[in-house]
Amino acid sequence: MFTVAWSPSATNQLADVWMNADSVQRLTIARYVEQLDRHMRANADRIGESRTPGIRVLTDGPIGLDIRVSEPDRLVTVVRVWFIPSRN
Repeated sequence: MFTVAWSPSATNQLADVWMNADSVQRLTIARYVEQLDRHMRANADRIGESRTPGIRVLTDGPIGLDIRVSEPDRLVTVVRVWFIPSRN
């Protein structure tokens, strides 16, 4: 199991995305973050795409995330968040 932490800048970025989203997008984002939190706790070292040592990128939801994974510490830190427009 990993511990999940959000950097202050990622928290602010998520708040900005949230404030600019409509009610449907907010529901989708909330569900995604809840689901993603469970996945990051269980297997942060295997989700998303590896970009640079220790950084993984997740882009398969309504928001994108850069996460820093420290396997020795069993810690994953969300370091960046951005909105991904719907492909509909």
